[in-house]
Amino acid sequence: MRRFVVTTLMFVFIQSNFVLCLAQSNDAKRCLQVLESSLVDFYLPSVDPKHGGYFEILDAKGNFAPSDKFLTLQARQLWFFSTLAVKDIRREESLAAAHSGYEFLTENFFDAKNGGYFAKVSAAGDAIDTRKHVYPNAFVIYGLVDYYRATGQAEALGKAQQLFRTLEKHAYDREHGGYQEFFYEDWRLITDPEESGYVGAINTKTYNSHLHILEAFARLYRETKNELLADRLRELVQINVRRVKHSEYPCNIDGWTRSWEMIPTPRNVRASYGHDVECAWLVLDACESLGQKELEGIESIDRWARRICDFAIKHGYDTENGGFYSSGEPGKASDDRRKIWWVQTEALVAMLTMHQITGEDKYRKIFDRCLEFTLDHHIAPEGGWWDTLEEDGSVGRKKVRTSMWQGAYHNGRALLNCAKILESGTR
Repeated sequence: MRRFVVTTLMFVFIQSNFVLCLAQSNDAKRCLQVLESSLVDFYLPSVDPKHGGYFEILDAKGNFAPSDKFLTLQARQLWFFSTLAVKDIRREESLAAAHSGYEFLTENFFDAKNGGYFAKVSAAGDAIDTRKHVYPNAFVIYGLVDYYRATGQAEALGKAQQLFRTLEKHAYDREHGGYQEFFYEDWRLITDPEESGYVGAINTKTYNSHLHILEAFARLYRETKNELLADRLRELVQINVRRVKHSEYPCNIDGWTRSWEMIPTPRNVRASYGHDVECAWLVLDACESLGQKELEGIESIDRWARRICDFAIKHGYDTENGGFYSSGEPGKASDDRRKIWWVQTEALVAMLTMHQITGEDKYRKIFDRCLEFTLDHHIAPEGGWWDTLEEDGSVGRKKVRTSMWQGAYHNGRALLNCAKILESGTR
């Protein structure tokens, strides 16, 4: 009898695991199908056939149309198409699209005299804004590395290394650590508050920029194993885990002075749930690249990631409708309950990652609900994703599907990463 019971339990266990694996496999296929139908099909026509690079906006008829070209979007789309080629997703079309972006980026944005890449050019490639911000330049590194991975062209990896050295020379802050962010063409720091900006207030350091510098450096480090790059990557982990943390709550704040004093305005002292869950999995990824789970002065990275994600869940997760809200005052329920496309996609990767680390079902259940919310509401029938939704998932009056800030980076990256985790159980 005992033998029968044990055998039966083993059968039930094997059967339940089979059902779970089958469900995960189906979810992985679903992620890849949505990737192709809503992003690949939508953005392949954004390649500019006349000048190269990528269109960023839609005209009144819903077709891609010429406009100025912004470095962040161009670099992110280069990454997207390069990564599709690496994954053998529509490889020939993806390679052609990546090549168009690579040629346009390196020929029209690159400052051959001073180094670095300009912020904005015209549709034809004439410089419009020759200032340089570390945020979009970090995405240039990100895109160049994956173009190298897709093509094997050593030139692309060399350009990424060259840009790292340029940022090291002009933007790295040897006195206070981290990176100063916004510069004129000749790398003079911009301090005039009347200047227009892109990321954060003028003459500040931001969580947002340092998060994506970390992401880009981790990508480059995997290919080069450069020791100076490793040192900077370790420092960026420290910055994202400790330096930009709110003094009381396990959430990070965006705006800081050069010497890392928090800017105490109500607009700045807010928890951005999307950035925090994104930070969790990107820091874990960076530590994996470094081969370290614990860094000097920091507890287990897994425990830190769990705390920052749990805080975002407590204050920013919509238990009624699914999905995550945009932001809120630290320690209080969200007061900005918009549902933004990139926030949902970062939550998808973070929740799967936390389920993988902890084995706790709550993270998988939140992933499932976020996935349903995202696929039910953010995917536009005409192609692309709706930028911003109301709390209940309805599309507001401002129906945006693509812009200089919105391409296939957040959602494309999330769908690829989620498919990988669901298929293999590894990030």
